[in-house]
Amino acid sequence: MKLQITGRHMDVTSALRRYLETRFDRLDRYDLKVGIVQVVLSVEKLQHKAEAVCVVHGKRVQSKTSTREMYATIDALVDRIDGQLRKLKDRVVSHKPAKGTRAKSVRSLAAELAKEPSFKVERRAVPVLSLVEAHDRFDAHSEAFLLFAHSETGNLHVLQRATTGRVLVIEPFAEGRRGHSFPGSDI
Repeated sequence: MKLQITGRHMDVTSALRRYLETRFDRLDRYDLKVGIVQVVLSVEKLQHKAEAVCVVHGKRVQSKTSTREMYATIDALVDRIDGQLRKLKDRVVSHKPAKGTRAKSVRSLAAELAKEPSFKVERRAVPVLSLVEAHDRFDAHSEAFLLFAHSETGNLHVLQRATTGRVLVIEPFAEGRRGHSFPGSDI
């Protein structure tokens, strides 16, 4: 973050400049790419005014404060900018990106997956069991799932232990439009 400090009707001393830099350094904790922060300090009668403007992620962040003392004005200004950056960081982290950003990220993710797969495909033999045999084998082991081919139909089934302790039988099927079959299906 780079500060561009301007004094209106006053001279910006080196001590005031150092104080501004140390106070604005705490805004780096949000890890937002803040480029140039324009700070304007001014004095009108007995009021010390400060204004800061910057652009973060395409959003304009600006704040104005006024008190009877310049250092207190700077503290209040930094607190207000800090609150705005905190809210902006929360929005960036917790909300979905804009449509254009999302499409770009999906494209980059697809390109990354095409370069280097992040998973390993492993082929294993599936036991052919009746429903009773599968249930007995599942009760003997403490695994969460059991995948098996039904001995009568040849279809794949999954036994899963629910949180209530009951055993669920899952019969997976390929979901598609009605009247259309998939290769290898008997629909």
